[in-house]
Amino acid sequence: MRKRFALLAIVVLAFLALNASVFGVYCVVAETDQSGLKLQAANSAVEQAFNAVLDAERAGANVTVLLDQLNVAADLLAQAEMAYGNGDAANAADKADSALSIALEVKSDAVSAEKSALVAYQNGFWLTVALSVIGAAVFVFVLFLVWRLLKQRYVKNFLGAKPEVPSQ
Repeated sequence: MRKRFALLAIVVLAFLALNASVFGVYCVVAETDQSGLKLQAANSAVEQAFNAVLDAERAGANVTVLLDQLNVAADLLAQAEMAYGNGDAANAADKADSALSIALEVKSDAVSAEKSALVAYQNGFWLTVALSVIGAAVFVFVLFLVWRLLKQRYVKNFLGAKPEVPSQ
């Protein structure tokens, strides 16, 4: 799981580095071109989705499916940037839109998975506290019963004992 997440992190970071170099060359075009704006929006959404998945994983959620979907979005975004670099603005816009919708869905799912993991953690914590308090109370009660039983036996044996008179 961690290897897969680390591999995804490397792919996303390499993708972001490639993205910076592509947008560095096409900076003026991206500001005025609709496809460039869609690419920027999709890139931002993939980055936010990645951060949301990372937060969900830190909270203890199972993010395997989310990572698979995020990989699909990153691949679509890479294809969109390649198409944009080759001058195919229509294909780039379509792939950027697809990547954007997948990234938004992944982000939403990651946020809800993080919340669910945090709620499960809190429930587990309070269950542990409650069971510890109950266990301590039962232990003290049983200890009291054993002490009382031993005290009664001691008193009974003490009162039933005959005094020894030293013989002269």
